[in-house]
Amino acid sequence: MITIGIGWLGTILYLLNHAYLSLITNWSPRVYYAGNLIAATLLIVNSVLVASWQAVVINGFWAVISLLLLMHIPLKNTPLSFRMMSLAVVFIWLAAFIGCFYDLELAIRIMGWSSALVFGAAYLLFCAQKLTQKTYLYLNVYAALALTPQLWLDRNYPVLTLEIIWALISIHGALRQPDNAHLID
Repeated sequence: MITIGIGWLGTILYLLNHAYLSLITNWSPRVYYAGNLIAATLLIVNSVLVASWQAVVINGFWAVISLLLLMHIPLKNTPLSFRMMSLAVVFIWLAAFIGCFYDLELAIRIMGWSSALVFGAAYLLFCAQKLTQKTYLYLNVYAALALTPQLWLDRNYPVLTLEIIWALISIHGALRQPDNAHLID
């Protein structure tokens, strides 16, 4: 019962925080990063207890990045690029496609890992100011939807609900962004 409560609390906090980024024009990075750190920590606990490993990795990565930013450790010099992330996703898709011929659950797990990669890399690139807010939100749509089949199999319903609503908020936020949006300051 406590595990479920922790998971739902983390889900609600993440959604409120993501809505804040997606809907508020002059959002505060410190508020956003602090909200992500708290929500990620709650969902790490929940996901460990239900053995939902992609969700543990995603939220662990978000917690570390958020903590680094709250400690004023700059991420602008990260060697990661959008191109590198995209290439890795293509390889994961290829592995998932091949996995479909052997075991559908294996293919779903592989796709879940593509979500972990995109969520983590997109968050890092956005925080390093290497992605526009609009691109970041569209990548969040992909990552959220790519993870949902695995979360269903894991019966990780708080995070499954989070990902579905996260994708909808991300679509709404991205559509509200101008096409010529600049990188964050």
